[in-house]
Amino acid sequence: MPEVSVVVPAYNRAATLRRALDSALGQSVQDIELLVINDGSTDETAAVAAAVGDPRVRILRHAVNRGAAAARNTGIRAAGAPFIAFLDSDDAWLPGKLAAQLAALRAAPREQMVSCHGVRIHLLDHGVSRDQPLLDSPDWFARLLRDCDLSPGATLLARREAFDRVGLLDETLPRFEDWDWLLRYAAAGGTICALRGPLAVVWNRRGRLGEQHELSARRFLAKHAALYARRPMAERRAAVCDIWLQVAGTYAFQGRTGAAFRSALRAAMRRPLHCALRVLRHSTARAAARLRLGGALLQPGRAAH
Repeated sequence: MPEVSVVVPAYNRAATLRRALDSALGQSVQDIELLVINDGSTDETAAVAAAVGDPRVRILRHAVNRGAAAARNTGIRAAGAPFIAFLDSDDAWLPGKLAAQLAALRAAPREQMVSCHGVRIHLLDHGVSRDQPLLDSPDWFARLLRDCDLSPGATLLARREAFDRVGLLDETLPRFEDWDWLLRYAAAGGTICALRGPLAVVWNRRGRLGEQHELSARRFLAKHAALYARRPMAERRAAVCDIWLQVAGTYAFQGRTGAAFRSALRAAMRRPLHCALRVLRHSTARAAARLRLGGALLQPGRAAH
């Protein structure tokens, strides 16, 4: 029996999959199985996985694209190890990631069944890269009601019993499925073994799927309405506001001004001053960026176009 089952959902990720798989196979913990779930890909994803030629790699296939939650659930069901790790097919682990997490979880109280860690994140749409440490929390349930900053698609390592207790991921959520699972885990009394430093590299690009983002927001908020109702009003307003601001950002990135405005209005109904300040900061930052660009173009020896 392997020590860790690594679940890698992949949909049309031929360009990045090999990087992800190599980062897992190159870990100091070698007793692993790598479950690649080809989620109805129409590119060369399956061929890239097969070309690795390592007996620890198993390829599972969905005939049609069913989404990240269904792909991960297929991997969890097929997993044969006492520990299950997630790795998104466009991300990569840093050396020593699995060894550090396994040591931390084994040293933790038995009821602490999940570990996550910091990441090195590349925000591709903005050309920004930074280390994003993961800070511990005295109240993971309250923190996860507000947001999910754990990058669980690349950082989560869990004892199998966690899935036995909490259940699988919610396949009705096109997005937020990993956040939803962690919130259910925390609501059941689970805590997270947080490792501060970056142990994975995440390449983040905002998707052009505003409708999926909005649908997920509606379903997530409806599903957890009772949990939010028990929290203080200010906390509840802040959480709902932030979710709708995320949706507005996705629509804005698509250039869908009307849908972005409607989502931003839902956010502003909860925290008008907060939203006004966010818009002001964003506008100021964009104006400053334009000024910097204009100044660079007008340097001696360079012509403005």
